[in-house]
Amino acid sequence: MARTIAQIKQSMIDQKNAEAGLSGVTSTSSAAFWNLIFYICAVAIKVIEDLYDVLRSDVEERKLEIPTGVLKWYAAESLNFQYGDQLVFRNTYTDENGILITLKGKSIVYPVIDLDKRIIELAAADEAGGLITIKVAKITSGVAEPLSATELSTFEDYWKSKRFAGTPIIFKSDNPDLIKLYYTITYDPELLDNTGTLISDGATKPVEDAVNNFLQTFQTENFNGTMQVMKLTSAIAAATGVINAVATAVEAKPNGGAYTDILLTTSQSYSSIAGYMKADPSFLLSSTITYTS
Repeated sequence: MARTIAQIKQSMIDQKNAEAGLSGVTSTSSAAFWNLIFYICAVAIKVIEDLYDVLRSDVEERKLEIPTGVLKWYAAESLNFQYGDQLVFRNTYTDENGILITLKGKSIVYPVIDLDKRIIELAAADEAGGLITIKVAKITSGVAEPLSATELSTFEDYWKSKRFAGTPIIFKSDNPDLIKLYYTITYDPELLDNTGTLISDGATKPVEDAVNNFLQTFQTENFNGTMQVMKLTSAIAAATGVINAVATAVEAKPNGGAYTDILLTTSQSYSSIAGYMKADPSFLLSSTITYTS
């Protein structure tokens, strides 16, 4: 940020006072030659610093308009996909508040930003072997799910118009990876019964809620990330009425794949193929979690 004329002049005076050879320059008159020279130089420096501020502002603004092509850009731009709308090459668009925005150069944009048409809420991009893989999912009633075939096809067309020329992209929107887990829970009999149900209301099952909440939080905060058994166990242990939680088996698999026991891996972690996970409905938590007091 540009300094004031007074700040610039004072820095010059401070430097003068630090120079032994200028110790004789002591006049305090505003008409003193050195004082006038300092003022003129301070004004000139102020003009230059103001111009640098303008340049910096222009560069920052333009930076937001120019795609960078990094993986985070591919993920971020995937969230901007508007189902049912067509991209155009122009220098204006209307934002979500109805305000006409004018760009400094033409770009690929939607003529009107419509947040209701942005169906993708989870996106991630990876690169391997010269290929970019974009994984996406939508959320319905708080639960992640894949795009329909038509939605995915339209999303691919979106990137055909937007991607850098010659960049090969693979698109994935798969059913969630499945997880089944076996835990032994030591519980407080004053709070829970032997089925893990909260005694106070006779309906809530804190451990099962903790598992489902953990998986839901994972999908939104760590889409395409790595699930660690330690963090899952910590979430379960923090549930009401739980004294101790011990995992005996935690298995996961991609949609249509085979189960792998995560506890047998060195890192005790699992990277989902779809980018998100859910508890396997064929293995109900009520049957895979054992309660002991």
